[in-house]
Amino acid sequence: MLALGRADGRGNPVLRVGDELRRRVPGLLDEHGLPSVAVGVCDSTAVLWSAGFGTTRAGGGEPVTAETAYGMQSCSKMYTATAVLLAVQQGLVELDVPITRYLPEFRVNSSFEDHPERRITLRHLLGHTAGFTHEAPVGSNYLVGRESFQAHCDSISDTWLRFPVGHHHQYSNLGIDLAGYILQCCSGQPFHEFVRRVLLAPLGMKRTTFNPREIMRDPHRAIGHAAGTARVPVRVPMVAAGGLYTSVNDACRYLQFHLTGGASLLDPALLAEMYAAPQPDQGYGLGLALTHAADVPVRGHGGGGFGFLSDMYWAPDEEIGVVVLTNSTNHPLHWELAEEIFRDLIPTRPHRTAPSPKPVTAPTTFQAGTAAAAEGAWNRDYVIRASGVRDGIARLRKENGVLLFDHWAGGTVRLREHLPGLYVSATGEMLDLTRTPPTYANVRLHQH
Repeated sequence: MLALGRADGRGNPVLRVGDELRRRVPGLLDEHGLPSVAVGVCDSTAVLWSAGFGTTRAGGGEPVTAETAYGMQSCSKMYTATAVLLAVQQGLVELDVPITRYLPEFRVNSSFEDHPERRITLRHLLGHTAGFTHEAPVGSNYLVGRESFQAHCDSISDTWLRFPVGHHHQYSNLGIDLAGYILQCCSGQPFHEFVRRVLLAPLGMKRTTFNPREIMRDPHRAIGHAAGTARVPVRVPMVAAGGLYTSVNDACRYLQFHLTGGASLLDPALLAEMYAAPQPDQGYGLGLALTHAADVPVRGHGGGGFGFLSDMYWAPDEEIGVVVLTNSTNHPLHWELAEEIFRDLIPTRPHRTAPSPKPVTAPTTFQAGTAAAAEGAWNRDYVIRASGVRDGIARLRKENGVLLFDHWAGGTVRLREHLPGLYVSATGEMLDLTRTPPTYANVRLHQH
């Protein structure tokens, strides 16, 4: 275990890293056209070093500090999963009973089995093994809208599972959102209030919230920036999966919760459930990634979208946590800085010269696949109008008797007809021509 020490002077490795960051980061902001970055390092007992660089918005705003709030995007999933485990500890819910116990009216479509909802559990939702696609018809990364968290979760019943319940891991916003919605229904409180009461308040995280009203009126939050988008959404319906805002100091306090084995707030046996991958070599537990940074085993999550990129990970064997928050999506700096800090603070471990691959937590493009031939199709071009990205062209075409769908990111999937007007790809995503407008993976397609 690394002895970090807290004595003043150059002998403290954390202070050395901090000095180096203060020297380098301003130039990196200019190099990447990045408005700001906030960085924090902690161990199990304290926030050892934290600082903000740049300003809350490009070309102006306030100077960023360690208390400036950033959009955490998919890092939110860790907090939601922790709140679910606290609800398990309270006896409010159970991990391994069908979610229809808590949502008796919930249904979801499947081409593999009847009534799959009767087999889906909270463990499936938190581990991304329920079979859900990534987006819902109401409220998504492609079309945010102004609908409520409840309306977003209600629309999940209109989706199709990509694979049989429990078959394998496939990252999805919908399972985490549904888990948060279950907490809301079972507690009788808004989801954001339940999380505040059971997790945020006990840990003293006053700069952390899922509450969109608090976020919108916070004068000291960073503003997200994305290429080609003048103004990115702040309020999103995907609350439990990506709606959290926090500061780098509060993010370090959350990592300390894990570094202290639950901080006497959560039973260590339940934390062990969180850290265990539902399937071997999955690389994901319950709401958090199990990966490496600079060859060091770490746990945590990354987040990206709506103008923010962030990483927050801790090394359990070394008892050190690192947080990097940014308010732009046009750079690789968040992961590169996090890896560098782990490498600099744990120098005794042999490291590869090449960086570790960035953990994949939020696929944003459709995947290619193969499937049987389908009949009765015709050539059509579509435009996908997505929030925060440029318009893309998708094309439905028939070639040598095979129905193909070319999506706007450059991939191709083959389709087979499941029901009239409803086509399924080998990846399990559905092309639905019965809807107006048609959809692929619940993303709306507009005739080009």
